[in-house]
Amino acid sequence: MVISLCEGVGFDDSSVEGNSNPDSTRSVAPFGANADEDLDLLEGDIKKLFVNGIFFIEFSERVQHILIKDMGTTIVLKLMGRNIRYSALQNKINSLWKPASPCQLMEIENGYFLAKFQSKSDSNKVLFKGHWIIYGQYLTV
Repeated sequence: MVISLCEGVGFDDSSVEGNSNPDSTRSVAPFGANADEDLDLLEGDIKKLFVNGIFFIEFSERVQHILIKDMGTTIVLKLMGRNIRYSALQNKINSLWKPASPCQLMEIENGYFLAKFQSKSDSNKVLFKGHWIIYGQYLTV
């Protein structure tokens, strides 16, 4: 197994806020429940590696903790037996679940979606209450 650290400045390094210094602190666009806060990437938060000719990105424990915590209210959805469009699913789940605060829906692939809730109570309601049926088909959560 060959492991080497990537050195130098890549396109992504130089394109973040026009900064070409890879060792500086960088701010990344807002995300998740705390969308009004920026995630500051510090020196050592990201390691770029080549392992057996394959490029890898490794995050520090601090960044991993933030990303995992942000996924705590995210649920994977799949409508069994038929395909559904993003907008139709968004309308149906909003009328079916009636979340206290808006949920974000992201389409992934093969008919799967991610629903990100702003509150734990909304995500728990979806996970633990009843069978969800849309267009006569079960919505798997």
